[in-house]
Amino acid sequence: MCIVLRPSGDHNSDGDTRRALTLKDILNGTFYYKTFFPTWISGEEYLHQSTDNNIVFYNIETGESYIILSNATMKSVNASNYGLSSDRQFAYLESDYSKRWRYSYTATYHIYDLTNGKHTKWQLW
Repeated sequence: MCIVLRPSGDHNSDGDTRRALTLKDILNGTFYYKTFFPTWISGEEYLHQSTDNNIVFYNIETGESYIILSNATMKSVNASNYGLSSDRQFAYLESDYSKRWRYSYTATYHIYDLTNGKHTKWQLW
């Protein structure tokens, strides 16, 4: 889980909106927080589902971010989970998850080849 604190948008003389978070900000409610649960794929890179349900890759070192899978793709298979292969050439979406007993379950996996856009469906149990 990550928690991001954002102070209010006060501007200094340089037009920079960044400033230190103060105790006054905490006590008077001029900041808000947002929590999300990223899927870390390396020490500085993670995937997360944005508010509009796109699966987004983000690099915290470089600030690079881009959409891996669109919300239309997520909706088309009714996805409940997602992931990325270690070589980053394939992404998967999990749907039709059904718990069986203790740690066993069945699910349908949709594999997306990110280099050529092909889609494969697998039913696992």
